[in-house]
Formats: sequence, C-alpha cells, structure tokens
Amino acid sequence: MLNEQIGQYRITGRLGQGGMGEIFSARDEKLNRTVAVKFIANARMDSDASRRLFLREARAAAALDHPFICTVHDVLEHKGQPVIVMERVEGETLQARISRGALSVEQVVQVALEIAEALAAAHERGIVHRDVKTANIMITPGGHVKVMDFGLALMLMSAPDDQTAHRSEELQSRVAGTLPYMAPEVLRGESATPASDLYALGVVMFEMATGQRPFAGKTDAVLISEILEHSPAAPRQVNQDVPRALENLIVQLLSKDSAKRPSAADVIQELRAFAAPKRHTTQSLAVLPFRALTSDPESAHLGLALADATTSELALVRSLVVRPTAAILRYHEAAPDTTQAARDLGVDFVVTGTFQRAGSRLRVSVQLVSTSEERPLWSTKIDTSIEDIFAMQDEVSRKIVEALQLELTSDEERRLAKRPQASGDALDLYFKGRVALLHETVPAVNQGIEYFERALQIEPGNAAISIALADAYCRLAFTWDPEGGWYERAKEVSNRALALDPDIPEGHYIRGRLAWTPQGGFQHEYAMREIVAALAERPNLNEGFDWLATILFHVGLPDEARLYYAHALVINPDDMLAHTHAMTGEWLTGNYAATVKTASETPEGLETSWATYMEAFAHLRLGNLAAAQKTIESATRRFPANILFHSARAVLSALQKNESAAMLDIERTMQNRKAYGHFHHAELDIACALAILGRNDEAMDRLTSAVRSGFPCLPAVVNDPLLASLRSHPRYGDLIQELREQREHFANIFAGLRRLISS
Repeated sequence: MLNEQIGQYRITGRLGQGGMGEIFSARDEKLNRTVAVKFIANARMDSDASRRLFLREARAAAALDHPFICTVHDVLEHKGQPVIVMERVEGETLQARISRGALSVEQVVQVALEIAEALAAAHERGIVHRDVKTANIMITPGGHVKVMDFGLALMLMSAPDDQTAHRSEELQSRVAGTLPYMAPEVLRGESATPASDLYALGVVMFEMATGQRPFAGKTDAVLISEILEHSPAAPRQVNQDVPRALENLIVQLLSKDSAKRPSAADVIQELRAFAAPKRHTTQSLAVLPFRALTSDPESAHLGLALADATTSELALVRSLVVRPTAAILRYHEAAPDTTQAARDLGVDFVVTGTFQRAGSRLRVSVQLVSTSEERPLWSTKIDTSIEDIFAMQDEVSRKIVEALQLELTSDEERRLAKRPQASGDALDLYFKGRVALLHETVPAVNQGIEYFERALQIEPGNAAISIALADAYCRLAFTWDPEGGWYERAKEVSNRALALDPDIPEGHYIRGRLAWTPQGGFQHEYAMREIVAALAERPNLNEGFDWLATILFHVGLPDEARLYYAHALVINPDDMLAHTHAMTGEWLTGNYAATVKTASETPEGLETSWATYMEAFAHLRLGNLAAAQKTIESATRRFPANILFHSARAVLSALQKNESAAMLDIERTMQNRKAYGHFHHAELDIACALAILGRNDEAMDRLTSAVRSGFPCLPAVVNDPLLASLRSHPRYGDLIQELREQREHFANIFAGLRRLISS
C-alpha cells in the first residue's frame, strides 16, 4: 500500500488500525498537505446500495467545519471500498488519557465543553454522530478536542423508505463495540437522535470525572440490563472532588428519558459558567468621587483623582470586583444618595470620602458603606500631604480589605506594596491628566497629553506618568489620527516606561494595544501575551478584557471572546465596547437574525458605529435589503467619517445588481483606507460585493488581503453566504487551510495563557 496513489493522495505510511479499518498517512499532492486516509472495511458494505448510502452520509458530514471536529477533506471509493480523507490529527485519544486516571475538574469542563460545541454544530445541520465515545475523541498537543468519525454519522434528514431497514441494520452493526455509550432508547430499537449523542456525552463526562464508566456489566446482557433499568452511582460517590453542579449535569445527561436530557446548547451554557474566569468571592465595590468641603478651582480635579487612585489600588485585589472610575463619572458634578448610587452601580459596597486642602496639606475622611445594611462599616480621617497621597491611598485600601474580611495573596501584597512614586507639582499634573483621560474626546485627550508632558519635564524618570502619556498617544493613534505619528510616540514612551519598571501592568497593556494596530502589523499572539500579562497583575482591568476578547474574535475564537466580553461587563456593566460587541459572536457563526435582535436591544446611548454596522451587515446577509438600506443611510449621516458604511453600501448595490454604484462605493472605500484602523472589515465587504458581481479573482484578492491584514477569522469566511461563489475558486481551499492552521495555533497559544488570568 506504501506509495499507492488514490486520486490526488499518495499513501506515505500506516498510522494504525481503527474501529472500522486501517488508517494511513498520505500526501495531498494537489494541495501540498499531509492528511489521514481511512479505509472502511465492513462486511455489510459489500453492496452498491450500502456503499452509496454510506458515501452520501459521509459527504454530508464533510460539510461540517468546526475547530473541534476532525475535518473530512474528501470521501471517495477505491477498488470498491469506501475511503475517507481527513485532517491528520496529532495527540492521543481521550480513552488513553483516562487510562492514566480521572481528569481534573478544569479539564473535564474544558473537554466536555468542546465536545458539546462540536455536537451542537453537527446537530444544527441535522447530523447525529451516533458513536460518541472516548476512543473517538482526540486530545491534541495543545489540549483541545477533535471529535472523530463524523464521516459515519446518521443524517436526521431521513433516507427514502426503502433504505430505512437497510440503514438501521447497517449502522446497528457499528455500535456493537461501543455498547457502554448507547442510550436506552437506542437499545430499545429506536432511532438515534441528538439526545442519544448527549447521553453518550454524559458517559464520557462520567468517565473523565471518575476514571470509570457509569455501568460496568461484564457481559453484554448484563450491561444492557444496567443501562435500561439501573441508575448509575453519583459521580461524587466515586470522586468527592466533583462539584455538585457538574454532577447534576452529568446525571441529567444520563437520564433514561431522552426528553429530560439537556440539549447541546444547554450543556454549552452550563459548562461556560464553569469555564468563565472565577473570582474567590462575589463582593463588588465602587469608589465614588470624593467631595471638596471648600470651593477651590485649583483643587476641582482632586475629588475624582482621589477616587481614581483608590480605585486603582483596590483593583489589584482579585477577590474583589471594582467598578472602574469611568463608571462613577456620572456622580462627579452632584453628590448622589449613597445607597441609591450603590444600587444603580450594582455593587455590594461603596466608598465615599471628603477632602479639605490647604496648600500642600490634605485632610481626608473616608468611609465604607454596605448597600444591604445601608450603614457605614468603617470610617477614618487622615491628615496628609499631596506628596504622601499614595501612602494614604495604601492605608485606606488595606483598611477596606480588612473590613471586607478579604485574605490577600502574596502576589496581592506585592502589588499593593509597589505603588507609583511622584511628588509635588508632577503629581498634581498627573492627577489632572488622569481625570482628563476619563473623557473620551479629542480636546480632553489633548489636555491630558499636555498635563503628562509637563509632569514628565519635572520627573522624566516616572514610569506611571510615562505610561499615562503613552495611553493618551495610543488613543489618538487608534481612534482619531492614525497617520499623525502618535503610534511611534506611544511606542517610544511605553518602552521607556517598561525599561524603568518592567512589571507595571498598564505598560504591558499599552504595548499589547500598540502591537495590535495597522502600524504594529496586528501581531495577534504578541498582543495577547502582553494583555494577558497585564490582566494577571491587574485583574479588574476591564478594558484589558475588552481588547483581549476583540483579538480573540479576530483570530476565529468567538466562544472565548464571548467569555471575556462578559467578564468585562461583570467589572463594568456600562462598558460600551463589550455591550456593542456582544453580537459579534452571533455574526461570526452565521446567526444573523440574532445579530439583528441584539442590535435592536442595544441600550439607549450605546448605539455606536460598530453596533450599527453589525446590524446593516446582518440585514445584508439575510437579504433584508430595504432594512439594510435604511440602516446604512441613517449611519452615514450619524457617522460620516466611518468608511464601513461605504463598504456596506457597496454590498447593498451589488445585491441590487447595480454594478456601477457598487464599484463607485468600492473605489471610495479604498481611497479612504488609512482613515480606519480596522480596514480588514471593509475589505471583507469589498470581497463580498465583488463575489456577488461575479468578479471572483478580484474578490479572492480582497478576501486574502483582509485575512492577512489583521482578520484571520475562519468562521467569518466560511459562514458568510455572500462568499459562496468563491468556494470553487482555485485559491479558496488554500486560504481556508491557512485559516484552519492559524486558528489551531492561536487556540493552542491561548489555552496556555488563560490560566494566567484565572489563577
């Protein structure tokens, strides 16, 4: 068999014996890649009818494209024998992994979540796996799942009646060797359904959590009786480390009644709750602006600055959810009712304070108020100076931690002890600049830059001031003036700050943001590493979670992105970026109706250009051209500088068969490409418009450019119906393979990084 040619595949070696035949490695000589070739040896496939049935079902399953499903590249016949060509998956089977002992709870959740996501994708397409078992699940070297043998799945779309009996007989022979995973209804002769797959998932989860199967009958007859009539032992009876909530999910999946089992979507929702970053406690807190007891224009910034400094200190504690200063800006002008403010902010506690300034001296009063008890739990008065304000802030933070009975880790003690140093006028200017940056406008950012630059003239070696200046430059570069040289200035200043203090978390955050810009070349991996390094040190940095999530969806990991947008909203429920990106995962997976629904539910005041663009994008993919046109016309009036609405209008014109208008919009979009930091989204639109117009070579050029210019997002490409005409293009297959490999790479990288955030 070695070197034998099967179509475009040349056999290069034997990989082993599978459940249904031999498996070989091969070289795809057309697409220049290594694949696995499985020869199906089954005595019941010796008729033309059985082979045709098998090939039809396997080819239908080959349409599945999911990161946790082994991709089927081709299905063919060789010398009358069915052959499946699939991706070469490295690693070990889950069965082999379990043979070394039960998995940790974290591993059980991650593996089960990925299996459930694979099953959900198949079930949505009407495909039931029917043979879910630990031997059919591979664990890759990066720790991710690949569910195998979907090429042998049973289609829910029923075959013609005259084939039903043959289908049942043929497939029944397949499951004889996997009896421990068969659902009771299948043993009773009923057809396999998605619920049958979920029962098998329950068996797999039981095995992972305990190291053994729920039923252990030594003969087939005994095992069948146990599955049909007995209840399994509770997982916690075997392994006390299994959480009760996880045990309950496993028990539900193993229900004898298929109607009582959760769906794959339900399982995903429950497991995501386990997989989300955990905190040691649910206690949450906000620091309200401190109130000046005397009117002094020179000290007007101090109330917000003191609140910001205290917030920054408390935000270092992982076991506390701390609202960012941006969330309490609404209370800067007028003193709120403390209890009502706490309820509005959705926190358990608020910190309030007053201050009185006389020259460089300060008298500060601070109290911690319980929302539920509506009373102060702790209060203090401190006489200090502007130069000693960080010492005061440290004392206040530690007293609050003690009052809340929180135990600090050694890392948190280290973080709290290492506070920035500034003095006199430099400190005052730093505070004024920090307050200015809380307002996202060009004048405010420019004012902040002026304050920070003046402060650095006084203290050129201050890392905290340097990072604040780099932050201001970064905002100008990304949001308003990408060609103004601010990127280079931000990079220079942030590198200088990190040279002064290599551990300053905001420095890593800024460096990550700078690496993830057009000027920085959208260095996805480097940016992820830097932002994760910042989050490991500053666990309440909600904008860090925002940017991490945004990078994750760009590299084709929408489920991970959802988790971290949700985490940003836990820290700051008013987080505009997280709110407006909530629909991104729906768009990437092709759920355009949900995208429109989410856009319509966007809270008043959060209607950003991105949310509006997503709404237009979804309407176009749904064919709702009138709604798309209305959205685009409204958006071009509200956001005239945003080129995304020019590219969206090009798609609209193409769908309306107005080629001249579409080409004019494409030209206008290309002319303004430097005005938008994420031009790759506009370029994806251009590719769609050109594909609709039948200009497929040009469309492939634009699609390739979008992918390689910051948007290597496999789901966005394969799920977009407007790119359908490109799927037969000679270059399309190579680009998809490139995207698959990149997604696998980024998934493996992030699997290692995410532990730093949740540790």
